[in-house]
Parts: sequence; C-alpha cells; structure tokens
Amino acid sequence: MESEDIDMVVAALRKVPEQKLLLIEIANRVGVKRGELDYFELAKIQPEVNLALSQAKAYSAQTAAATMALTGLRARE
Repeated sequence: MESEDIDMVVAALRKVPEQKLLLIEIANRVGVKRGELDYFELAKIQPEVNLALSQAKAYSAQTAAATMALTGLRARE
C-alpha cells in the first residue's frame, strides 16, 4: 500500500463519527440479576430494546462493509 493510499484510508476513518450504541446504554441501565440482564425490566421497555437491536444490527452491517472494503486493498511491492 502506498503512502497516499494509507493517507486516504486514515482520512476516511477520521470522518467516521463516534457511535454510542443504545444497546450498551440499556444494558448498563437495566443491570444484571443472577448473572443475566433483568428480563422483566427489559420487557417494560421493549420498544426501546427493539430500536437498540435495530441500531446495533445496522452498525454491524456497516462495520462489515467497511471491513470488506479495507480487506480488498492489497499491499503493493
């Protein structure tokens, strides 16, 4: 990979906004009982949990796409 390719990748990565996943926030807020998330508390906020799952799945798909794009770059000799 040439220096300008590296610079281009670094510049692209700097533009990626920080992502704070709602799923993590919910897990921290709900807490753990007997080593598992409190499912009764999660059931009370099911619409928010559904939104958090959708957000996490979208983030995962975007991360996979970026990984595939970067994997396609080959080092040049």
